[in-house]
Amino acid sequence: MAAPCLADEDDWPVLKGARVENRPPAVAFAVYRSHRSTGFGVYRMQRPDALKPYLLARRVEAQSGRAEISWTSSETCPQLEPALAELARLPTPVIAPPGTAPLGDLKRPPNGSSYFLWATDARWSAGDSAAGMELRAVDHSPVATWTEKTLKSLEPCWGPTRP
Repeated sequence: MAAPCLADEDDWPVLKGARVENRPPAVAFAVYRSHRSTGFGVYRMQRPDALKPYLLARRVEAQSGRAEISWTSSETCPQLEPALAELARLPTPVIAPPGTAPLGDLKRPPNGSSYFLWATDARWSAGDSAAGMELRAVDHSPVATWTEKTLKSLEPCWGPTRP
């Protein structure tokens, strides 16, 4: 995963633009904390007749600037596919057009975290019309809850060698 540092939320486009074997991520997510950032890219590494396996690349960067890349896949980590399936059950936010609700603050609280989620293959719940989506959220949001649960469940899966 060729990506420069993810030390700041301004680097989020770098993660979405990272490539593995010239493929963009189907899903990308990141957590930005005061002391480190963690970025993930989920890549479909499929044969022409299949959508699997998934390859997941993780980049963790400490405040010192030291970054570590680790890997897992749906073939070696049985927790990955259920975690991805949970994305379909995440409640989506309701759009509040300007002037209809107080402005929300998406800035990371001083000791909190911010969460980014991006997917290239989303669907409208009322039909089969394709869409892409990006969500930015802070602590205690559905995106934060899913991300933290996913991080915990995938923790034993990571290794330094790409599957």
